[in-house]
Amino acid sequence: MRKNSHIACTIALLIGAATAPNALQAQNDTVKSSYNESVIVVGDYTPVLDGVTEKVNVPPAVNDNISETLQPTFTYSITPRRISSLTSTSGIKAAKVIGSPTRLYNNYLRFGLGHDFAGFADINPLVDLYYTSTRKDDYAYGARFYHNTNITTFGRADDNTPSPDHYGRDREAVTKLDFFGKYILNKKHLFSANLAFDRQYGRYYGFSDSTLFSRMADTRDSISFSDYAFAYNNLALNLGAQSLNTDVNKLGYDANLGLSNFWGRYDFSQFSMDLDANIHYGFPMFSKYKAIAYLRTKWQGFRHKADAPASYDDLPLGYIPIIPLPDSLRSSSNLFQINPYVDFLFNGFKFHAGLSLGFNAYNNDETTHNLFPDLSVAKSFANNAISLAVGFKGDYIANDWNSIRLMNPFVAPAPQTQTSIENNLYAHLRINFSKKLILNVNIDNSFYQNAIFFQLDPNYRLNNVFTPYYVDCNALDLAADFTFVNDEMITMTLGGKYYVDYNVPTNVILLHTPDFTAHFDVDLNYKDKWLFTLRTQFVSSMDAEYETNPITGLNQVTQTLPAHFGVGLEAEYIHSRALSFFARIDNLTCQRYYLWANYPAQRFNLLLGLTYTIPTK
Repeated sequence: MRKNSHIACTIALLIGAATAPNALQAQNDTVKSSYNESVIVVGDYTPVLDGVTEKVNVPPAVNDNISETLQPTFTYSITPRRISSLTSTSGIKAAKVIGSPTRLYNNYLRFGLGHDFAGFADINPLVDLYYTSTRKDDYAYGARFYHNTNITTFGRADDNTPSPDHYGRDREAVTKLDFFGKYILNKKHLFSANLAFDRQYGRYYGFSDSTLFSRMADTRDSISFSDYAFAYNNLALNLGAQSLNTDVNKLGYDANLGLSNFWGRYDFSQFSMDLDANIHYGFPMFSKYKAIAYLRTKWQGFRHKADAPASYDDLPLGYIPIIPLPDSLRSSSNLFQINPYVDFLFNGFKFHAGLSLGFNAYNNDETTHNLFPDLSVAKSFANNAISLAVGFKGDYIANDWNSIRLMNPFVAPAPQTQTSIENNLYAHLRINFSKKLILNVNIDNSFYQNAIFFQLDPNYRLNNVFTPYYVDCNALDLAADFTFVNDEMITMTLGGKYYVDYNVPTNVILLHTPDFTAHFDVDLNYKDKWLFTLRTQFVSSMDAEYETNPITGLNQVTQTLPAHFGVGLEAEYIHSRALSFFARIDNLTCQRYYLWANYPAQRFNLLLGLTYTIPTK
């Protein structure tokens, strides 16, 4: 199945790092985790004292349409989780830093204004405010506020006749507020908490003036923005606890509890609970090795609620009157898994062996069960220059309302939900030609039940609202990335991914799935004063719409989105430790491409801004 190339690359890099001899697993103390890969650390230990950072350096992130071109078929929760190391090291006394700075920078304010040059009134603000506590041995806390509004006018209106090239004005706004903290008790137990709220506002803008007139005999002046606007809200609380003990013959634990209340316009809401916990025990193996046994349990529960609309005006613009209004919906869904596994070393091989037993009560009349593989082996060759990992892993993917809107925000209210089942047989190869040249090659053969795709909802006359559909199929993904790194000055990555779908049911067309994607990325740091980032991406053509032939009964493609190439560029000038200026250009080629059927992207956007930090003693 075809997925967003950036997500695929992120997964590849995480797994590639797991195969390296001195791999490190990052820790997220504030966000619940569901990633279940383990890392065995082998090799000499080299203590390093990190340098003191005097400035919170947050270059502007690329947030362009190019990086959003490929909507992921699934959402992945790949937050790295801490595991117990298979090696033990003695403590190192902290080194004394001579001439330590008296000013610390534990905050920043980033502010910018953008313009797409399609309309003089389309000014897009960006505000990003971050604060965290200064260095403490046993606790930390902080908060972040983020808001970005993107107003774009697509095409130009014709004063005489409805224009097929004018899609009106879209306003997309994203607001996030996040509070986080952690506390270490007796250097043995870590407790963390995260309270986050995010809101996404947008419009079902995927219809032109001519479509509006021909389908509904309306003009754009006769409708209001509220007739086809949507809004999503999510309030989430995540609590975590874990032991920091890695001694042999002692138990450890790791537990994360997530509570989420998600609701949207048009009277639908979802409450979810996610509990992910494990206990682990380290023990000696083969006299000179150490193994860790885990018992992991995971439970996901969802409660869906959707009220029946009182009239057609309570649904997005264009709902067909001849189709009955949806009924009220009340449903419960549950997924449960128990996963024992063990990590150990033998003759230079790193083994991960386990099984996962899952119970699926997700929108089914009866609970079904599945047995998932959880196996992998990794080995380094040629003095750690070559690393190879192969494995076979399966899992449930809960396509709940919140994850569906993250894949495609233009879905109909309260879309159909089903559980996807994925079993992935993979081989990942990493070759270090030198310290500067790295090649990653990934082969993933996935077997899916109820893989999620999107098609235009026939209940909406404007052909601008999507509905999910689910297909049993298999997918072979071939990906390669070649990276050049020159110290901290320049990083260049050239990569691509080729997708092959097979065992697709007869008369089923997989929509919005490209056959090939490629990217070329450059990060340049010039004397710690100038930071440049170049992002390019090529996406092959995609089938976007089909209809059933009334004579043959076969489906045939009626709309194909053409291939496109996009470029994003950003630059930052660091004036001082506390002040920097940045500029970002999205869609530098000014190309009118389509992310989804009937949804054109903005041709050009310029954002100018600054980042300022307040020094703290």
